[in-house]
Amino acid sequence: MFRHGIVTSIASSIVLSLLATAAESAQASTLVFSGSGTTATNAFNDFRTAIGGGSRINWDAVRLDGTDVNPNTQVIDPGKTVAIPVDRFLGAGALFADPYAVSGDGFASVNPDTTGEFPAFSPQNTFVMFDFNSGQFDDRFIEQSFVLPGANIAAGTRGFGAIFVDTENSDSSSIEYFGTTTSGAKISLGKFFVPVGASGEPQFLGVLFDNPIVTEVQLTVGTNALFSFDGTTIQSFGGEDLANGIDLVATDDFVFATPTTPTLITVPEPTPLSGFGAALLGIIGFLSRKRPIRG
Repeated sequence: MFRHGIVTSIASSIVLSLLATAAESAQASTLVFSGSGTTATNAFNDFRTAIGGGSRINWDAVRLDGTDVNPNTQVIDPGKTVAIPVDRFLGAGALFADPYAVSGDGFASVNPDTTGEFPAFSPQNTFVMFDFNSGQFDDRFIEQSFVLPGANIAAGTRGFGAIFVDTENSDSSSIEYFGTTTSGAKISLGKFFVPVGASGEPQFLGVLFDNPIVTEVQLTVGTNALFSFDGTTIQSFGGEDLANGIDLVATDDFVFATPTTPTLITVPEPTPLSGFGAALLGIIGFLSRKRPIRG
């Protein structure tokens, strides 16, 4: 029994190691920039320097009164909050998955219980998702894909970063980076969590890769959407409750290396498992079979 357990454990460890090596080879080395409060500004500036300036979206050019440059902008609360169309920042190389909200009052008009919690990093507009289903607040994700600036042609970037505001729980907000394989499949390049800070403070998180392999990012912004809007009715989520795990968060400036022709990721064929790895799997299967107990 003891020898059986040792062999099984060793074989399992070797196979798992082979699989992990294959997974890691699909990714690239990364350089993480992060900070909270005063160090958020330093991290933000250092990241911009590292990417050579790149594209910056601070939302401040979005007009909130229904006269924005993009006629498809939808007014949620006149003069205070609007929903921008997915291609509003196509010129910068960004394409969003859904319309998201831009606010000039820190979203106080759509969620009065958060008044003053989301001061703008670069005055005065801030950015967040909202739930399309009336009275629901589950949609806390911002999804952005990269295109060649000014054209709806898929592209990649070497790095992406964003300012978050009022992240107070360590697992409430994150950025996950995705690439595209040579076969056209979407593959995760890693999920990174936003640093925490005091109420109202900005946080920055940015990750730089060796090559323009990032074709999409997903930002998880807090634990719940600030409000819902079904096209007619605004409903507020209410205030946050950190003691019970409710952390409400907004975002501000997005910054990323200028999108260019993407570097597609080659995922190695699982050749190690065709020989030695396959044999190990066979051993594990054999040893795992139940054998009759001999009296």
